[in-house]
Amino acid sequence: MNETASTAPLAASIDDGAALPALSTEPSIDASSGVLADGSGAMPGEARLALWRIERDLWAPRTVRVTDASGRIVATALTAGRPHAAYRKIVDVLAIDAAAFRAAVAAAADDAPTAVDGSRPAPIVVKFEEHPALAPLDAEREAMLADLGFVRDPDPLPSVPSTRPGSDAFTRSWSKWLGAAPTRPAPYYGQTTDVTCGAVTALMSLERSGLGRLRPDDAGGDASDNQNRELDFWRRATNLPACEPIGLAVATAGEIGTTGLTLRTPRVILSTEELVLLEEWRDQPFERRLREQLQHDSLRQAAELGVEIERRWVPVEEIRDLVVGGADVFLLIALAPLIGDPAPHWILAHDVIDDVLIVSDPWVEAEHGESWVDTSALPIPLAGVDLITRWGDPAYRGVVVVPR
Repeated sequence: MNETASTAPLAASIDDGAALPALSTEPSIDASSGVLADGSGAMPGEARLALWRIERDLWAPRTVRVTDASGRIVATALTAGRPHAAYRKIVDVLAIDAAAFRAAVAAAADDAPTAVDGSRPAPIVVKFEEHPALAPLDAEREAMLADLGFVRDPDPLPSVPSTRPGSDAFTRSWSKWLGAAPTRPAPYYGQTTDVTCGAVTALMSLERSGLGRLRPDDAGGDASDNQNRELDFWRRATNLPACEPIGLAVATAGEIGTTGLTLRTPRVILSTEELVLLEEWRDQPFERRLREQLQHDSLRQAAELGVEIERRWVPVEEIRDLVVGGADVFLLIALAPLIGDPAPHWILAHDVIDDVLIVSDPWVEAEHGESWVDTSALPIPLAGVDLITRWGDPAYRGVVVVPR
């Protein structure tokens, strides 16, 4: 797009949805699209327009349109965010000049959807997702973000495509915390398989304490060295294919013991006396029996390592207080409320702001437009935590506590 100066007063308007219609060469935006089609310059390339075409209805996409005094649209921003999480992400901004870019970012940062069912909590952070391969920020726009209160976040550990500088999908994260900001970050690593969420949750926690097994410089290719370490930990923790709480705690305790990290022994709080995560094997007795044997072996190892197991329902307020007290807490969750995937999953809680847990989620739902920008330092209020930390029928709750 041409970088022409914009001196007229600018105004913003908001639209729900981001479905992409046929684009026009007229300087206008279809109300349902929010994609700038300005006759003053070239249209965005197909790769960039793909950001706007992705189906992300569960993420409540919204478009912010900026117009000048004549009513001409000079910028548009696309925002999205997971339900039950207190953030919004600015996915992309298309603007005819830097002033229009700034106006769109400022308006998008002030906008947030609401939901009568409570699934859209008020944001405590707004994130800006930079796409270096598609729309790298120049020095002027970086300065504008900083002036608007955004801070560049540390790059993640190379893993999934959006974390790898060599990938066209690589993204950078800029965050504007609307109040207090987290003070206990976790180095972000995205799980590279469908089944290694528990292993990655543990590894992020251990990397926070200086484990150093995941390399920040493993970025030149496909992050295979890091993936090897991810898979190695999963093999020690898995109940084939999921990691159940006791096996995950045992593998974490073993890693702490063999690497000399100054962490105390993990403990498990599990609300059932039964073996867990066996639901999908209900009609396959051989497969179920194998996993039962693995869990009994995990119980044996837990006793040998001194991993304490408390059989009770842990309230979310207690989880908050454990994190406030310095512990990392691995949360067994139902992923469906967050991204619509009916699977059990593990996430890492590592900080608290008021009654909001700050978590790192290993899973990036790239198919629906997510990147690591969504899943690192993800704020989830206690009501959302209470909703997602229930798995099974009847529901049980399981957490692994790593005291510090």
